[in-house]
Amino acid sequence: MPGLRMKRSQQVGLGMLITERSLIMVQSQAPLATMKEAMAWHGQPREEGLDTAGSDSEWPDPKWVRQVKRRCGFQAKLLAMAIPEAQLKSFQIQLDADIARSQLKAQLQERLQDLLPWSLADTLWDFQAIQADDGLTAVDPNSRPAWLNQAMQQQPVHNFEIVAMPREWAGQCEHWSKQAGLLLIRLEPAWQASQRWQTYLNNNRAGLLQEPAAVYDIVLSPTEQAVAGGLALGVVQP
Repeated sequence: MPGLRMKRSQQVGLGMLITERSLIMVQSQAPLATMKEAMAWHGQPREEGLDTAGSDSEWPDPKWVRQVKRRCGFQAKLLAMAIPEAQLKSFQIQLDADIARSQLKAQLQERLQDLLPWSLADTLWDFQAIQADDGLTAVDPNSRPAWLNQAMQQQPVHNFEIVAMPREWAGQCEHWSKQAGLLLIRLEPAWQASQRWQTYLNNNRAGLLQEPAAVYDIVLSPTEQAVAGGLALGVVQP
């Protein structure tokens, strides 16, 4: 699934997950030789940062975030964050396969505008092609009736998945990141970060290693671990 990558990543990155109850930071270091050497974890109750930001703030006080990061000893400046569900729209669009490549984005834009609750001009979006999940693509063509194979060949389509979010919200998030002393380079859906983390675990055959870097430790749920870890990996992985 596509993410909204804003700048090329470098060698040290920070994944940050902000929930209603906590601030979770994971620093990643490339190359990712081993998880123990490459990643450091920290989770902290979010109410610690509400003194100046206020309880209704979407983001914790950036000065407090700076302090937490400094106490952890984290050096990363490049930041990846998850797009909150309230700000994220996801769509699947089907287009004829014979559409010229040069016309693809224009066609997706036209379809997307009809689906969005706000103006396309006020939107950041990205897309990727996906395999159709119609129960037919995984079947051996030789096991299907000849008439069905012919029909599928006569009406080829491409399926695309699109993620979109308000441009204004992304700008506010970027401004907050700068106040916290960080450079926001990646915004992506939480499930994409989670999938990246699971792939990393599977490929490295390692369990989750959590090394709290400060005295304010919290218990992370498996979902929080996966999303925060995947965000951090998204900064340093190609």
